[in-house]
Amino acid sequence: MTLFCNLLVFVFVDLIIDARVESFLFNGHANDSGSPPDNGYYNIYSKIDNLKRVLQNLETSVQQKETHMDTLLRQVLLTVNETDAKIESNELRLQNMNLEMEQLKTFTKNDTAVGFTTVLSGSYSSTSSIIRGSLILYNGGNAYNGTVFTCPSPGLYLFHVSLMSNSRLGGILIYKNSQQLTLAYTGDENPHVNGASVSAAVWLSVGDQVYLCPYSSPLWINLNSAFTGVKVH
Repeated sequence: MTLFCNLLVFVFVDLIIDARVESFLFNGHANDSGSPPDNGYYNIYSKIDNLKRVLQNLETSVQQKETHMDTLLRQVLLTVNETDAKIESNELRLQNMNLEMEQLKTFTKNDTAVGFTTVLSGSYSSTSSIIRGSLILYNGGNAYNGTVFTCPSPGLYLFHVSLMSNSRLGGILIYKNSQQLTLAYTGDENPHVNGASVSAAVWLSVGDQVYLCPYSSPLWINLNSAFTGVKVH
């Protein structure tokens, strides 16, 4: 840009000088009256100096504007970088929140899982008695009250009974409402302690009840017996 401006100045000066020379030649090569020469050349150099100062001012102004533009560009780039960093930070926070939500869903699902296990023991003198749990080891969903399991939500459930007894003809029946499902039967050996177990998979609706009753009486239940139920689907 500076080279172009200087070239423009020299062309302009050359034109002015040519014009002054032509005017001088046209009016005569010498001043017959002996008066001092015209001060036109002085005016030309003065104008040249003025033009140089104007050009210098323009160059200074352009440089200042370029510096200002560079400063603005750096500020814009800094703002863009800060914005990108904030976006990445927010994306990371969102990923962490989604992970926490999934963990919370898993925890909630596990926390509301329906199932129980209880230890069985005691003696029963009637086949109409409901066998009680003597020690509840787990009761997810609180659907088992110590004697009867009441279905809280529809689905497929699995129940299992393990029995140890020295009662002759000892056994335990699994009931759904009033329907007999399966029997854990220890046999007719006496007085030996015998064992038996049985399972039942059954579909339950809300409010259906599952419980245990003696197959025969009297029934003595060893404390190593247990009753388990769980919702599988």
